[in-house]
Amino acid sequence: MTRIDIEDLPAATVDVLRRRAQAGGRSTVAQIRSELIELARRPVAIDAVVDFLESERPVNLEVDTDAVALIRVYGLPMEAVSVLVRRAGASGVPIADYVRTELITLARRGSERDALLEFEEATRQNPNLDLNMDAIAASVRYARAI
Repeated sequence: MTRIDIEDLPAATVDVLRRRAQAGGRSTVAQIRSELIELARRPVAIDAVVDFLESERPVNLEVDTDAVALIRVYGLPMEAVSVLVRRAGASGVPIADYVRTELITLARRGSERDALLEFEEATRQNPNLDLNMDAIAASVRYARAI
């Protein structure tokens, strides 16, 4: 795989990314770009492994065709690609596999906003649904707090 094709992601992941993109008024590619930049900026557990490995051996940033595709297709800045490549290396997986897994994980960790977007989409698809969005939002907040 030379790029992270949206068609290669599970349908549920695609749905979440598509809804987020539509809510933000951007393309799905732009949404993926935004998600990956945010992922690279946010500290994650594998960063401790990255730091340890880099302290024990020289850093060999292998920028393969998949990493180049992330830059070219999604317009990722080099600093974001560098973080993702290093995390993938520490995980022992190719960058494309690492990014695919992270996008799936991000979509599975839906927010309150994601839940509301899904209900809004349902009401657009079936205008006969009479949903109280405030009650749904309160229920989602309650469920997430448990």
